[in-house]
Amino acid sequence: MVHHLHHKLSELAGEYLCGDQDFGLSSNMSRSDAVQFLHCSESVFERALRLITENPHWGVRLMTSEGEDTTEVDAVRWLESTQPDMPLLCRLQRAFSIVFLRILAVLACVALVWGGVELMRYRWRRQEEDNRLMYNMIERILDALKKHAEACRHNTDLQPYLAIPHVRDMLIPPQERKKLGQVWDRAVKFLSANESRIRVESQQISGEPFTVWRWINVDTPNNRLYPPINELSQNHTNPDHEAASGLPQFLLGAPRTGRVKAWQGEAFDVDSSVNSRPYSPTPCLKIRNMFDPDIETGEDWHVHIQDAILEKCGDNNGIVHIAVDKSSREGCVYLKCSSHDAAGKAFRALHGSWFDGKLVTVKYLWLDRYHQRFPDALHAAGPLRPSNPLKTSLMHLDKVEVEDHLL
Repeated sequence: MVHHLHHKLSELAGEYLCGDQDFGLSSNMSRSDAVQFLHCSESVFERALRLITENPHWGVRLMTSEGEDTTEVDAVRWLESTQPDMPLLCRLQRAFSIVFLRILAVLACVALVWGGVELMRYRWRRQEEDNRLMYNMIERILDALKKHAEACRHNTDLQPYLAIPHVRDMLIPPQERKKLGQVWDRAVKFLSANESRIRVESQQISGEPFTVWRWINVDTPNNRLYPPINELSQNHTNPDHEAASGLPQFLLGAPRTGRVKAWQGEAFDVDSSVNSRPYSPTPCLKIRNMFDPDIETGEDWHVHIQDAILEKCGDNNGIVHIAVDKSSREGCVYLKCSSHDAAGKAFRALHGSWFDGKLVTVKYLWLDRYHQRFPDALHAAGPLRPSNPLKTSLMHLDKVEVEDHLL
């Protein structure tokens, strides 16, 4: 009798799980229905319930009217099987559904991780683009102030300063001012904190108060700290003159391509910068503002640019490929390192440095894009060295000492 009851309860549970649960199917059986199904008296049914309570492994659940489990025979109102009997097709459908749901869960996790990575990459690209725009704006501001200071030397009627809003209006067209507003604000803040050649003042212009910029004309390595090589070559045309002059050997032996291009210090601390990444995502770099193609002369000027980068990176033995884009209007140089760690060292050595009066900026470049542009770099492995040991880009001489030699 208990066996027949168990079989019936298993069928009900299976039909409930495999059937449409919206059409009144139930996984359990009431006490009265069970008595009627077994065609027995209440006393016999109670004896069957006692056997069920003594053998829980049969998989029959006894419940009260509230649906709670019970072992009290008199309190039993519902019976349910915990071992549903399902047809083979139903089992396959349920197994497929479970596998399908797990696959969906895995795909959802993968999509979430991929979306997070893409979001971070987008933010990094956005930060790099914002930094590029800011540094470009800084270059334009410095150029405008230098040109104005030069004009003031020839025209004493000009005021030796420029109102900051007027500089903005000169550099940014009206239709672009809202779009580049944040770039301008970051550039102004950067110059106030990091540029010693600009003094911020308050002046009256046409009766109205303005915050202005005044260019302070100081001698830097870009001006007279390193004398033009053509001046040296005119005075020292043979070894005897060179030996007698007492000039530093790096000035006499440097390539005669105009003035010596030199590193002039750092604009800011890269390690403390909020935009500095804690790790290097790729071994390749793109370096901007290393040269101006319109003023470079000589057939091998690009070699001096490569030497300056290698000299600045110093003991970094991981640089395996350098390419100078001679036609780049942004003065771009591309660099590949043997490892991510070496690329990080090169980034920290170059980014935010002043070179030949220009602020050098660096961004990371994905390895596959680098190889697409420079296929010869695919098998580059050996560390690069400067073309000569002079290290002219790193020489920091006292101005008075150099001028004494020239005199």
